Formats: sequence, structure tokens, C-alpha cells
Amino acid sequence: MTATNPLPKLITFDGEARSGKGTIVGRVKDALRDEYGHRVMLIDAGQVFRCLVVAATNRGVDLDNPKAINAFLRDDESAEACVQFVKAVYHMEKIDRDALLYSPAVSVASAKIGAQPLSQAFKDELLKKWLRDARTEGFDIVLLDGRALEEVGQRLESDDLCDFILGLYFICEPRIGAMRTLGLIEQDYDELDADKKVQVDELVDQIEARNKADRERTVQPITPPVHAPVFNLPDVPLQKIDGDRFMATIDTSSKLSKSEMAEPVVQLVAKTIHN
Repeated sequence: MTATNPLPKLITFDGEARSGKGTIVGRVKDALRDEYGHRVMLIDAGQVFRCLVVAATNRGVDLDNPKAINAFLRDDESAEACVQFVKAVYHMEKIDRDALLYSPAVSVASAKIGAQPLSQAFKDELLKKWLRDARTEGFDIVLLDGRALEEVGQRLESDDLCDFILGLYFICEPRIGAMRTLGLIEQDYDELDADKKVQVDELVDQIEARNKADRERTVQPITPPVHAPVFNLPDVPLQKIDGDRFMATIDTSSKLSKSEMAEPVVQLVAKTIHN
């Protein structure tokens, strides 16, 4: 394949912690590949920050010290080691990758890393490389999962790396997000035993803290798309998509299973691509 291939279409999955976007984007990828025959690349931008957390921690960097984080990222040897580590993590088995990157401690620290301009710049350079690779290798769809992606998607499009056609921003009531994550979505909170309520409440606190940090950071803060329609799952109207790019906020706060949550978004994405 060569870079003369058409620009890949970019679809972004942005939004709040534990809103279901990671689950949904994975199911969208599978459907576009298996049911519609597309060549699809899935890029997890948030995973880059988690990799930086692990790499910096292994080097003894104090993640509560922004100057230490920036010194680590300014070091050419450290930055190149991080690039190679991100690549190695990408090829891990999912169970091993999740164990390494998705602990509560890494989740908290990734917000600290993401608040640093050099971390965002590191991530943005990797995204550019991956978009160039996607075109060279003949991928026609790129799904980008992360936070603050409207700004990033527009920049990637302006650099002639993609055709940014759809941006989805996911929100969810924190307790619903916590209960879905813990596999308790079929139950009512008031019916849970004391131990399970503690688990839910602790995760709610983590979700709220992460969303607050992401909203208040000075570099690429998360923000819903302005003047975009808000759809409450499962009610996502498959309307005609007008214009070059469609933006929407998707509320996943209904008590739905993961498949019930994902299917309307799959249909919306397919409608947009094939419009």
C-alpha cells in the first residue's frame, strides 16, 4: 500500500470517565469490520497517558511533581523509550494490558500526566504517525478513543491526515457508570448489600474526580461539542447527516446492557459513513 490511498475517515469517541465509550468503540470497530467490510484502525489515545504513567513510574518519576514529569518527557532517551513501550503494550494480550494499565492508581495518575502540555504533545505526535500509517496501509476508517478529541480531530484534518466526519461525546450519570462497570447494572442501588454499595460509592468518587480533573486542566480540557444534539440511549434517531461533519452528545445513563448500549451507536456510525 502507498500514501496515494484516500484519506481515512476519522470518527472520534470522546467524553467522560466510565461513560461506556471504550466498550462502544470496540463494538463499533467489530461491526464495521465484520458486517460492513471496512478496514478499521482503532486508536486509544487515553492508553498513551496510561503508558506514560507506567514508564515514568518505572523510572522513579514523582507524578505529583509537574517539573519532574516534564523533565522526563524532555529527555530524548526517555521519550523514545516511551514510544517503544507504547508499541509493546499495543501488542500485549488484552488481559495483560488491562492488568498493567487499568488499575485505580494508574487511572488517577493518568489525569495528572494528561494535564501536562508535553504529555499532550507526545500523544499528538503519536496520533499523527498512526494516521499516516493508517493511510499508507490502506485503512479506510480510523476510530479514535480518548478525551478532548474535537480539537484534536480538527487539527489532524487540517494537517491533511484524515477526513473528520463524526464526533461523539459520551456522558453518563456517575452511579450508573459505576454500577455498569462493576456488573451491577441489572440491580437497583438501594437493593445492594453494604459491601457492594461501598464499591459503587468508591468508584463514583473516582469517576467524579477524574471528570473534574479533565474538565479543569488547562491543556485540551474535555468539553461537549457546542450546539450539538443530545441523544439519550437507546433513542438515537438515524437522521440524514448534513454537512461535512456531524457532532453529537450521547447520554448512556439508561440502565442498558453493553450490547443494548452499543447497537444504536453502531447504526449511527454506519449511517454516517455510508450517507
